[in-house]
Order: sequence, then structure tokens, then C-alpha cells
Amino acid sequence: MKALALYIHIPFCRRKCGYCDFYSVCSENLIPEFCNAACRSLQYQSGTCAAKHKIRSIYFGGGTPNLLSAEQLSGILKTIRSSFILDNNIESTIEINPEFSHRSAALQELRDLGFNRLSIGIQSLKNRELRFLGRLHSSRTALRCLKHARMYFDNISTDLIYAIPGQSLADLKSNVDRLLQFSPEHISAYNLNCEEGTPLAGSVAAGKVRLAGEDTERAQFLFLHEYLLNKGYEHYEISNFAKSGFYSRHNSAYWDHQHYLGIGPSAYSMLYNIRYHYSADIKQYLEKPEIFSQAEPALESERIITGLRTSKGLDLKPLKTEKSAILMKYVEKHPEWLAVKDSRLYCTLEGWLMLDSILIDLI
Repeated sequence: MKALALYIHIPFCRRKCGYCDFYSVCSENLIPEFCNAACRSLQYQSGTCAAKHKIRSIYFGGGTPNLLSAEQLSGILKTIRSSFILDNNIESTIEINPEFSHRSAALQELRDLGFNRLSIGIQSLKNRELRFLGRLHSSRTALRCLKHARMYFDNISTDLIYAIPGQSLADLKSNVDRLLQFSPEHISAYNLNCEEGTPLAGSVAAGKVRLAGEDTERAQFLFLHEYLLNKGYEHYEISNFAKSGFYSRHNSAYWDHQHYLGIGPSAYSMLYNIRYHYSADIKQYLEKPEIFSQAEPALESERIITGLRTSKGLDLKPLKTEKSAILMKYVEKHPEWLAVKDSRLYCTLEGWLMLDSILIDLI
């Protein structure tokens, strides 16, 4: 049976962060109806996937999954277990925001439900930076969350954002050092992007916010790479670091072009080289949760984009001959950015820094 990564998009937030372009709504009154719809989606899609696939990872993302009660999460998990075949060594992740964990018992509930990996949206451990990002939690709350999480989870992932306006290299190092006190198994570090349509983009366009420059982004990226490698982490994807044996199994399915099934508004799936997705519209999803909004062939360019993000690189063998030839010519032209070894194309560290430009040239 083929491995399948299952993603459940929980599209609810108490408040939208100014930099975030993920689909979410603040209509918490719709949560019960959404839970019912998600179970209907799972039961329907299992008719296509269950006989051919074994679920290797489950990921509850958002949005803010911890807005669902333990009973609501349990209902969705029970539907998953009754509708699909699960791997005995399944990775089961849920994203949470730090303000969720005022009671350590709340985290114990998640562990008791069967989640064995926790992804915590820390973003920063400095209150000034958290206020700029629009986060609801404080540094103190985040530290308490990490303390409580360590009581129940031995696989913890944390998110950090760098290149925040006004953030110095010393500020970033302080964030990392405080985080490392809890020895998370996985760290995702993203530079602050200005995504079209977000409040942050509006503030930048109006001259109210000045983003960090390329030199700052570069310096902070290189610092994270060198510092975390020295602390025993592996830089296995452009924005992700992990201790040995703790790569995100779920996200690796995306980067390795494996099969994945996404449930919920805006969620994407990729099955047998066909991409499916639900529209980013909660009302439309609630009306017809069984049917994908759109299906289209997966593009070869997607394989290139995701492959070059990883340290193991892109497998050249599945690519068309003409595309491989184009890539090889580009390698000859830019050996400082790209290299080939054992039929795999991968970025150098300098290549990762230039990846957006490389992809514009190649795609």
C-alpha cells in the first residue's frame, strides 16, 4: 500500500495575524458544523484512498486547531481511524498557539487523544516583536507553553519568524537561545514575508512599515544555519531544522512529491500526479464537503520547486529529458548555486539564499 499524508485544515482564528495569508475566518460559531463537514469529507474521500493507501502522518493545521474542543477533535480522529488504514508508527501532529496552554491538562488531553507531535506557533520570545506580528500571546505565555509541552510530548516543533522590522542579530540569538533551553526536536524558521492582500502588505504600501533589507535577511539566515548546526540540528529544508530522526514526516511528503490528502477549505491534495483542492470558502465547503472544487494535472515545475528546497535535493530521473538538459546547463552556468550528485540536483547554501531568483529563471 502507498503511504498517504493526511492534512486537516482547521480554518478558524480568534484574530488574524497581519502577516498571514493562510485561509481562516473568525466565525467560531461555525466550528460544530465544520466538524461534521470534515467527517463527511473523510468518509467520502476514503472511498477513493482507503483501499490503496496507508496513512503515515496526520496533521491538524490552520488556522488555530486548538479552538476545537477535545470532544470535537476526538470526533474527527475517530472518523479517520474508522475510514482509513493507519500506519502502526504514525506521526500525528497538531498545531497550537501558546495561549492555549494556560492549563497543562489541556496539553495532556491532546496527548491522550493520540497526538504524538506538537507544533507550537511561538514566532518570537520578545514582546515587542509579538505585538508587531499581532500575536495574542506574550513571551511569558510562550515559555509556559514550552514548559507544559515538555511534560507530555517528546516530539515538539516550534515556529520562529526572523527578519522582523527592528530585529537585530542579537535579538534573534536571544530568541533562539531561550527556545533551545527546552531542546525542541524541530525548529521551523521563516523570514517575514510580505504576502499580497495581507494587512502587513497594506502597511508596507502605505509607508507605515519598512521591512528588513536583503542584507539583514541574509545575515540572519546564515546565523540560523551555522548556529543551529553547531547545536546539533540538521538543516534539512530551507526553512526547517531538526535533530536526527525528527524530520517532519508529514511535510516531507509534500517536498518529496508523495501522495497527500487535504481536508477543509483551501486544502490541497496530490494523488497519482493529479492535484485537487477545496476552494478557500468556508460556506462553500460546508455546503459540499465531499467534492473537491478543482482538479488539475500536477506540474513538473512543482517537483522542481519543492525538491530544491530540501538538503537532499531534486531527483532528476523522473524529469523529462528536455527539462533535465535545461537544468544541467543552468548548473554549468551557476556552480556556486547548484550542484549535481548521484542524479540529484541540490542547492548550495548560497543557492538557498538565491532560490527565488533561481526558480524564476528555471520555471
